[in-house]
Amino acid sequence: MDKLPKLRTDIQILPAIIQGRQVLAVKDMLGLRDDVIALVPEMAAVLPFFDGTHTIRDLQIVLMHQGGGGLVMQEEVERMVEEFDSLLLLQTDRYHENKRQHKQTFLELDYRPPSHTGVSYPDNPAELSSMVENIINNDEVSLTERLGRVRALIAPHIDLNVGRMTYGKAYTAIKNLKPKRLIVLGTGHAIDEGLFSLTTKDYRTPLGSLSTDKNAVMMLKNAGNGVVALDDFAHRNEHAIEFQMLFLCHLFSQDVAVVPVLCGSFDGHLAEVSRPSDIPEVARFLSCLSKLIDEETLLVAGVDFSHVGPKFGHPYPAAYYEQEFSAHDHALLDALCVGSAQAFWAEGKRVEDRYHVCGFSALACLLELLPGVSGQMLDYQIWHETKTRSAVSYAAAVLSS
Repeated sequence: MDKLPKLRTDIQILPAIIQGRQVLAVKDMLGLRDDVIALVPEMAAVLPFFDGTHTIRDLQIVLMHQGGGGLVMQEEVERMVEEFDSLLLLQTDRYHENKRQHKQTFLELDYRPPSHTGVSYPDNPAELSSMVENIINNDEVSLTERLGRVRALIAPHIDLNVGRMTYGKAYTAIKNLKPKRLIVLGTGHAIDEGLFSLTTKDYRTPLGSLSTDKNAVMMLKNAGNGVVALDDFAHRNEHAIEFQMLFLCHLFSQDVAVVPVLCGSFDGHLAEVSRPSDIPEVARFLSCLSKLIDEETLLVAGVDFSHVGPKFGHPYPAAYYEQEFSAHDHALLDALCVGSAQAFWAEGKRVEDRYHVCGFSALACLLELLPGVSGQMLDYQIWHETKTRSAVSYAAAVLSS
């Protein structure tokens, strides 16, 4: 009997409440669909069967068990599979063709359009400029005089309104700098090949465009052969760098050169090595990237920390784990602030990434790029999402020399 198709790996399925109903909300990391897909909670028991090994008959049996033993016809199961396919939830020809079309359209562009404008922040330039200005100036303490020479900034990529104070503390710390080059590292939530994704596209925002250093990107692509994705499609719908570009475009001249780097997961290497540079292909890539860093270069990492609770696959509410994941976050921040790539990696290995620190790879690379720096944490917060009993932590920090 034909196997059921596999569920997509580039979507997130999260518990949510929509119009007062408990549902499973599907988040499309690639943005192939603009609407929110809501599934009934009972689908949580069904979705694991879409792994490429189970059959329609297997699914028919589980649905009959769910229904108390009542008969479920094969045609009903086939209609469910077809509905899932029409929603682009499955790795079928329909999904691959839809992805191919979106990718082709994006690859033909010579700029990267803002993907979250009008949703996560205003698309009106005046409104957005006012919003960013208010965020940056909401902290009365002027930080730059006592931080030394700032080499790198760690800022959140959580929702701008949720992380408003932390974004403000982060970008207040660099608002008086005048860099000539920006290397912006971000979490690549949708990278499906390689460990990094690069783009030669200029990043466009409602506040203007930041020009990508195309020569530098091509040099990095050559150096990162084997660990850099073949195309830049992962940048299309990724907010981790996009949110930083709003602040950077507001603060700095638009002729500053930008090198945008999305970092994928290092989970597969966590137990094998003691730092990113122990991976030969990564070491070559980071060595090339480090050659771009001079006195007029500022590094920015758009990252969040722990993602905990039922929304992220944990069996208990985030409050149950809070003491543990907060201690883990602070251990990572301590390693950052003493500039220790080994200590940072060892802490990630210790917990086996059970708290899903999505910025781990970008921060591990940041430490490799700036040996000998010391840091200062500016802010640390935990956002609790009551409806899912889950939480996300985020922070602001600077690394100085």
